Amino acid sequence: MTSEKSPPKPALALRVGVTGHRRSRLDAGQNERIGAQIAAVLAAVGRGLDKAKALYSADYADVEPIRYFVSALADGADTLAAQQALTAGWRLLAPLPFARESYADDFSDADRREFESLLSRATAVAELDGARGSSMLEENAYLQAGVVTVDQSDFLIAVWDGEEARGPGGTAMIKEEALAAGKPVVWINAHADKPPVFLLPENLENPFTDEAVHEAVAACVAPPSSKEIEHAFSGKKTHALDAYRAYAEERAHRFNFGSFHQFWEKLFARKWPFPVRLACPTPAQQIATSRKSTLAQRLQSSEYDQRVFNDLIIPRFEWADHLAVHYSNLYRSSYFFNYLFAALAVLLALVDLVLKDYGIGSKTVWISIEVTLIFLILVITTLGKRGRWHEKWIDYRQLAEELRQYRLSFLTLGRGPGADLSEGEGAEAAGWVDWYLAASRREAGMTSGAFKTGSIRTMAQTVLAEEIRPQIAYHDRKAGELHKIEHNLHIAGEYAFGATFLICILYLVLAYVAGGDADLAKWAKYAKEDVKGVVTMLTGVLPALGAAFFGIRVQGEFGSTAERSHATAAQLKTIAAKVEALAAAETPRLATLRERIDEAARAMLMENMDWRMLYISKPLNLPG
Repeated sequence: MTSEKSPPKPALALRVGVTGHRRSRLDAGQNERIGAQIAAVLAAVGRGLDKAKALYSADYADVEPIRYFVSALADGADTLAAQQALTAGWRLLAPLPFARESYADDFSDADRREFESLLSRATAVAELDGARGSSMLEENAYLQAGVVTVDQSDFLIAVWDGEEARGPGGTAMIKEEALAAGKPVVWINAHADKPPVFLLPENLENPFTDEAVHEAVAACVAPPSSKEIEHAFSGKKTHALDAYRAYAEERAHRFNFGSFHQFWEKLFARKWPFPVRLACPTPAQQIATSRKSTLAQRLQSSEYDQRVFNDLIIPRFEWADHLAVHYSNLYRSSYFFNYLFAALAVLLALVDLVLKDYGIGSKTVWISIEVTLIFLILVITTLGKRGRWHEKWIDYRQLAEELRQYRLSFLTLGRGPGADLSEGEGAEAAGWVDWYLAASRREAGMTSGAFKTGSIRTMAQTVLAEEIRPQIAYHDRKAGELHKIEHNLHIAGEYAFGATFLICILYLVLAYVAGGDADLAKWAKYAKEDVKGVVTMLTGVLPALGAAFFGIRVQGEFGSTAERSHATAAQLKTIAAKVEALAAAETPRLATLRERIDEAARAMLMENMDWRMLYISKPLNLPG
């Protein structure tokens, strides 16, 4: 769902997967009963989704709920369930353990025709890189398909005979994977005519009722909590639901409020000249530009994947990035303004001591300007606190980074680093970020394409060239710039206090000399009187300026952020070496690529979370 006026809301979507026995382990006389129970389960889940749509309509896009059904299409329960789902109007997602031509060897002629018919009706088909040649390789391939089925599902239907697992990748093992992941598992007994039940760990059971289904659906898709929570150290109570709704109502911003802090940062980084842009592109313009060359296009991904990038991932990332930049600019420019102009206010309070002798201005003029500056500082700080610039910057940046990393996990069927990265102090108000990402993942469905040796190698090379290496260069450059800013602010502050010390010493020397009887004393006495106003002004202004530089250093955390960027670059260099080895391997594996991508994403998101924790305690305050 795309929008030019405000960030897109996700469409309500749910994914139900299936794991079950092959035809050889099913009693043909039970097929009709199993099919009917699968249809009943899907109907109950559909009713739960419709109820959720009515309850949560304000927070989802105004479109019909999307129903995905995930099946590896093995003969038996998988194909039986897929037929029922398609008949009921669900969209089929098919993660196959092998390339479709190789997988077709598992089927009889009649079953193969059914398999090919289901493939032709599927919304997305992911052909995994499973290998044949030994029973262990084949079992691993089926296990990988089962794990992907669980990862791509919110609910799992297990058509299971109740017996222990007979080997890797079997129904008993896959349903345990789902239970371990905390996903609802509905057990349809493969042998006995028993009603479906919800399975719990240790094979405990709960009745399968409409009420239980509605609760399970709500637990999966409900918007973030509306109970009162507090963004750590923000000084203002916030609600996760209100924070999301505020995001959904944001508008595009054309003016670049970052010009002020960008000027001073570049100055202290000794990067001159540099452009100062007063206007910034809108999300619509950024979306149009990004759509011209997406990662899916460069990898020559399927048409389905390119639609997901164009219609879902790109618009949501660009909106989050645009708003994160906007509030970052507001926040950063505000504290630079507050600290520097607070020092200027001190200058204005004292400047009349010098300029009155030259007939320039008057005390009233300078105090009037000082009052104006103090008023502006008060207004900016009040607007920043009420507008939650600090919180929005942090939350929107987290969302943008998670969406950016999702591009890669989508294309590789990865789980991603997980929501555990956003646990801990200050993360509560970002609960809506994790919900938004999870809702977007459900809506996107599953990547569609064949993971062959050449495509896996190409993807590894592309990720290395377009994601990991640019991030290494970015963090190396960022660490260098921030170290310079930190160092130069530190030096400027020391110079300000050092100059104050020297001026005071010189004035005391004049005072000492003026107390003597020599001709030099007369000169010193007159000089002392002449410079008294200047000394008073400078010894008031310079410490205030030094304190301003110190305040900017503390608020900006340039040194700490530089160290974190340096550490992230080092981590990514290690991961880059692993990806290079993978790309050079004779037979690169999808599971290994997924692992490397998750490592890189975790490193980058951990940098973002550390940055988040660093800044969460630094809301916009008066420079008191």
